[in-house]
Amino acid sequence: MTNKTISTLFALCLMGLAAPVFAASDEPARATAVDNAKAEADSLLKKGDAAGAYDLYLRLMREAPDDDSLQLGLARAATGAKRWHQAVMAYEALIEKYPREASLYAELANAYMLTDAREAAERSLAVMRALDGKTTEAESTLALDELERRYNRFQMHGKVRFGVLYDSNANMGPKSGEMNLGNWRVSIDDARERETGGVYVGADLDLAYRVYQDSPWWIVGDARLFWRGNANSDLDRLHSRESQYGRGAVGLRHLTSNSLLDARLKAEIFDYEFYQNVSSAGPEATFLYAVTPTTQLITRAGVDRRRYSRDRLRDGTYGWAGQYARWFFGAANHEFLAGARYLGASADRADYGYRGWEASAGFTFKLPKGFELAPNISYAHENYRGPATVLELKDRRDSRLRAGASLTYRVSNAWSLELNYQYARNHSTSPLYDYKQHFVTTGASWSF
Repeated sequence: MTNKTISTLFALCLMGLAAPVFAASDEPARATAVDNAKAEADSLLKKGDAAGAYDLYLRLMREAPDDDSLQLGLARAATGAKRWHQAVMAYEALIEKYPREASLYAELANAYMLTDAREAAERSLAVMRALDGKTTEAESTLALDELERRYNRFQMHGKVRFGVLYDSNANMGPKSGEMNLGNWRVSIDDARERETGGVYVGADLDLAYRVYQDSPWWIVGDARLFWRGNANSDLDRLHSRESQYGRGAVGLRHLTSNSLLDARLKAEIFDYEFYQNVSSAGPEATFLYAVTPTTQLITRAGVDRRRYSRDRLRDGTYGWAGQYARWFFGAANHEFLAGARYLGASADRADYGYRGWEASAGFTFKLPKGFELAPNISYAHENYRGPATVLELKDRRDSRLRAGASLTYRVSNAWSLELNYQYARNHSTSPLYDYKQHFVTTGASWSF
């Protein structure tokens, strides 16, 4: 049995798959009633209502105490309903009857870990290894380490990444500095596109602390840092030879077997050479509901107050709200995410305010040999409340297409190699904002 198999067996305990029928009542009418109720309990467990399934299994056990499929359903429902000690007792009762069923020892080990009894879980997996003859001690230890991290009240995950980049249009400028703004022909050499090579370094940190052991509430936070250095010296005069990004957020998360609500207060800053920056602060929220084990609905929204250090007329309130759906498919659990969001801004100078929308879609394909391919595409349209410059006569309208893909190769559990390509095409009624961009990064990342 491989480590992947162990993880799958543990997942069965949480997902509540329907149990096999080991026994049935001898009375036909009573057996029919029990079977119908058992099917209802199985359905509740599959839908994520572990507490309801547990109560129903418990009543059925009084009617058919010798039905081992009910005992297995009760054990799995007890795990999902956070009645972990009852789950341990139910698994131990089954193992007394089926002492050579290796999968039961794997599920019992999972229940032991939930009660913070690692030594008992190790003993259970030792028996499982002896029965299946395939799983190594190193594999089962790794599985328990992963469970220990998963069930710990304090969770910390992060990533450090670094690499090189190529940007065909680092300042997102038009092809030429010669352009028509309204009835005027002007030359703005600093505005034209600049290509560059460069390097980047980034770090992400996510923290979560469960309020108490079986609480659905978590205190959460995150921090992000990113630095980029450009090689093209022409960017010196634009004060964009290098840039920095920082973010910090703190909030609350409510997590159940089929839903997640995450609300945070964030603060962000994007800075060019410590000369000019955009800072923002405000709330953001995500609500996820698992309609089925393979289908999720995701609602996201955010609003913030932005401040532009060298263009104060752009200061204002910016926000968005979107609805997305995610589907998992295939044996490898590939993903497809699609949706749309509303965009809006109310700037101190009305001309910089806008209303718009964005539609996006993306796949994540989990390929053999540790590769992962993630293509994506999005299209956005923004209607501004005035012209882009004082020389222009038409209100600014932008339509932006983005498309690209990332390829990741997992070298080990911690290290990955990454290659990313993104293309952007922004059509605008203002020549100043009409541009194309090709952006490529390649590097490595370390996760912890």
